Amino acid sequence: MRIVDAHMHLGEDLLFTTDDSEEVLLKSMNDHGISAMIVQPGIVARDQKKAHERIQRFAESHPGRCFGVACFNPLMDEAAYTDLVRWTVKGLGFKGVKLHTNAFCMSPTHPAAQKIFRVAEELDIAVMIHTGNGLPNALPSLCIPVAREHPRLRIVLAHAGGGTFGADAIVAAQACPNVYLETSWVTSYDLAAMVKRVGERRVMFGTDLVNNIAVELAKYRSIGLSDTQLEWCFSRTAESVFRIA
Repeated sequence: MRIVDAHMHLGEDLLFTTDDSEEVLLKSMNDHGISAMIVQPGIVARDQKKAHERIQRFAESHPGRCFGVACFNPLMDEAAYTDLVRWTVKGLGFKGVKLHTNAFCMSPTHPAAQKIFRVAEELDIAVMIHTGNGLPNALPSLCIPVAREHPRLRIVLAHAGGGTFGADAIVAAQACPNVYLETSWVTSYDLAAMVKRVGERRVMFGTDLVNNIAVELAKYRSIGLSDTQLEWCFSRTAESVFRIA
């Protein structure tokens, strides 16, 4: 069965002190049967543009196995931010953009965050929003006003509330049909509830870190999902949302 990891990071992250290489990502993919990864740079890197270019080179070297998601701090001039995101999408082939509510101390309702949703709508790309740790900015339900204001936007709740706010993520997805749940770090109990109450076509497998891949796979395989449900959660939802082949 094809598996797409909808949430992975490449390279240094000075904030979260991770630094996984291309070789580590490829070995993990091969070891665990991961067909493709949707890859973000570290949230804070020494050179954020070079971090994005590194993902593009990785994708070019391994066609069909890596797709990029951009991440820049939105606390900058709107024109500068918009130019950066356009560059990643039109120049590097990226498929989405990320708002890290915890790292940037910014809720989805913050005025500075609105430029993210405007450029994503313009470019017809998905927006991934960090949820879970980092309250109050990372509450999943704070995404509801944005999803309602931009009904054509495909919004992915990274971590779907994490291990604590899974129920809140379900509420957000039930309230907004354009909200999708990426489930790294959720409990197996919440994962089963998400598939049951929101539906497999709006739930996607993700891991966040290579050391988490085996755990996340085990959760999906332990909650009694059908082959059709697994197919959607493991690949088809992410492929649809991020528009990847």
